[in-house]
Amino acid sequence: MDTVSPLLPPAFRLVTLTAASDPVAEAVAGATAGEDGDFFWCDRPDRLDCAVLLHPEQPADPAAVVVHVAMAALGDAIGALAPPVVAVGFGWPDRLFVNAALAGGLRLVTAPSADESAPPPWQVLGVTVAVRGADGDPAPGLRPDTTTLHDEGGVDITAGSLAESFSRHFMAWVHRWQEDGFAPIRESWLSRADGYRQPIDWRLDGQAVAGRFIGLDDEGGLLLADEAAGAGSRTVALTPHLERPSWSLPSGPG
Repeated sequence: MDTVSPLLPPAFRLVTLTAASDPVAEAVAGATAGEDGDFFWCDRPDRLDCAVLLHPEQPADPAAVVVHVAMAALGDAIGALAPPVVAVGFGWPDRLFVNAALAGGLRLVTAPSADESAPPPWQVLGVTVAVRGADGDPAPGLRPDTTTLHDEGGVDITAGSLAESFSRHFMAWVHRWQEDGFAPIRESWLSRADGYRQPIDWRLDGQAVAGRFIGLDDEGGLLLADEAAGAGSRTVALTPHLERPSWSLPSGPG
């Protein structure tokens, strides 16, 4: 286990959990009585596994773009700690790539609300990044589609240092979102987006998502050019595709 807890900005309150805990589940369980910025952090050396309790100021659909805000922050956080050989990429709606292999992702749980036009009572944002192989992993570095920061050259990064870096960059990006709207987040996200401006053929939640990826709409939805029809575009809404993660990593301690 990491013996040094991360030092977070004052806006966050650290809640330390055991390695086997699910930080998203813990944050959801405490959401009603919790405070904005409660930061649930699993004390485990192999990955950053954390969740942040949020009280959004927008209805659920526009508030869901916080996953893109967090991904922009995560990209900057890794970039601040890793050598240049570590290239960070984003996969819509919630996947993190390092040197083109899956290294983690985000989760978002939004409280149900009877009034869809009002902000939900709370959101829980989960962040998971594979920092290094788990102890006892029988195939470290040998899975073709997943990787860790250590395997890709970020050998000095720890779960604690990444938590600290993410928390600082997340605060900065949330502030920019509040001041300047979604446009700068969209620009940052697209600069690292997997498949941007290219034809894609993905399966998400068992559904085919195909077309030329041309951008994000104002609520973080995927914009696709319908080239098979010769013209026009369509949007794949973000919120329905956050109901469950589109990614998974090899299991660690439990």
